[in-house]
Amino acid sequence: MALSHRKPAGSSSEQQHSQEAAAPSFPGKGFRLGEYEILSTLGQGAMATVYQAIDTSGNEVALKVFVEGSGVSRTMIERFRREAEATKKLRRHPHILTVYATGQQGPFHYIVMESIRQSKTLEDALEGSAMSIADIVIIHIKIARALHYAHSRRVIHRDVKPRNILIDEFGEPRLSDFGVAALSDWPSCTVTGALTGTPLYMSPEQAKGERTTATSDTFSLGVVLYESLTGVLPYLTQHGAAVRDVLTAVISEEPRRPRLYRKEISPDLEAIVLKAMEKTPSRRYTDAEDLATDLERALMGRPVTARHFSFWDHIRHRLRKHRQLVVIFFLILGAAMGTRAYFETRLAEVRHDSLLHYAQLQNALLRDQARRNIEWPETMPGAQRSWQEIRMARNAMRSGDWYRAHHLFTSAFSLATEAGDMFTAAIAQLDEARCLIMLHDPVRALELYRDVALHDAASPATRATALYEFLLQSLLRGEEDEARSLLTLANLPPDGPMRSAMECLSGDLSPDFLTELIPMMPPRFKNDAWLAVAVHYSLQGDEIATHASLEACLRASSPATEWPAPFARLMLSDMVR
Repeated sequence: MALSHRKPAGSSSEQQHSQEAAAPSFPGKGFRLGEYEILSTLGQGAMATVYQAIDTSGNEVALKVFVEGSGVSRTMIERFRREAEATKKLRRHPHILTVYATGQQGPFHYIVMESIRQSKTLEDALEGSAMSIADIVIIHIKIARALHYAHSRRVIHRDVKPRNILIDEFGEPRLSDFGVAALSDWPSCTVTGALTGTPLYMSPEQAKGERTTATSDTFSLGVVLYESLTGVLPYLTQHGAAVRDVLTAVISEEPRRPRLYRKEISPDLEAIVLKAMEKTPSRRYTDAEDLATDLERALMGRPVTARHFSFWDHIRHRLRKHRQLVVIFFLILGAAMGTRAYFETRLAEVRHDSLLHYAQLQNALLRDQARRNIEWPETMPGAQRSWQEIRMARNAMRSGDWYRAHHLFTSAFSLATEAGDMFTAAIAQLDEARCLIMLHDPVRALELYRDVALHDAASPATRATALYEFLLQSLLRGEEDEARSLLTLANLPPDGPMRSAMECLSGDLSPDFLTELIPMMPPRFKNDAWLAVAVHYSLQGDEIATHASLEACLRASSPATEWPAPFARLMLSDMVR
């Protein structure tokens, strides 16, 4: 079996020689950019890749590298250059990621930053451990002052979100990623009316494609603070929703009160959060320093400038939003009947909102419910319930409880299918197939892999992973015809780590050549590539090379429970028997 029908004509030996002679299109270990030598890959984003490197004195730094090439527009290059210039202007602030230098070497543009090896994002920090309200507020005070410093130097960040706030090894926050920042002394590189930033954290003016100001960053930081305190976003719309629905919520939906989700939040802190997220810019904090000062007052129990959110604020908001209807209503029924009807309508709306609040309250209690094994209420939307089932199932996978994980993935698939969320259903099927492999039911697992690989609603990454794992498992079972038949129906992934791993399994790429490519791959693909090498050697009967490759697969898996590490351990135990 081969994948050669996807390649140019030529003999197998000529193709292999050509592959070995070709240099990778991205830097790898030992590659030098200026005075910096790359050691390893730290992560990969939409525009650039971040590498661990050392300078000529042996000091560790982080290199953010952007490569020119086909499909790269002038705007992308300009934005990368703006990020470099923006952060260089702000390098002196202790809570903004330090940029030491910038440069260009041929098609490679790079930014030299302080080493971030031990850092994690605020999103990961909140997921990894329970954080007190005081700790959360202190982090946001420091980021607010970092934003004020940037604003004072005419830099608007425009993409404040948890993934752009790093927490270093000492617990100190650093604001990063000025890739879409607005520099007032530079001409704009954004088309008028175009969106910049991440929709769920945008200010209403950003969502409308209007001009952004310093208060736009204050709004975004308010959303981050809200989510950090409550565990949910301030709208009924959450992560994974359609962009159009998200923008509508950002522009018109009033945020839910934080104290509905976490009673320990003080009224003063709630008032601060809601003031930061006012829809009208003039009603927000004048600048980020005022926000930081109010947060400090709330921590110390002193009076704050933000006004508490009252029932009459709800009334005024409704009147502003529906003023024409209210006027018509009062003209028809008269002042007295109109007032009575209004409050009856308001009561119905409050009851309706209570049902919606209940669903989000369940989401805020997920961790406690999972630990106590409580069943999800029937009133929770199916799409949300399916993701909670997936999270619990993955916890069961990490602990090695494959029967429970399989049951939960099956339930998640049913819930997602009923809700019409086939994207999530495909993810649940892929993980269910892995559980069946560990439960020694490869026949059913291969059926699920095939379904996902041919599923139009699944993401390209999910389909590619399913195709790769189907190929791997069918070859181990000696079912080459099955593998070949699926390859004729499914679309192979584009050139990259997954494509290379599949070519190694099919014999189109030598395991030695794939082994040389692995150090240059992003970390999340390395263990899959090592498993492909191990299976290739296993099919050839080379037990020593198989054992060594499986050990390498386990070393590349972080955490140690990440798939395919459990399957690699299963193969090792079978070899011992």
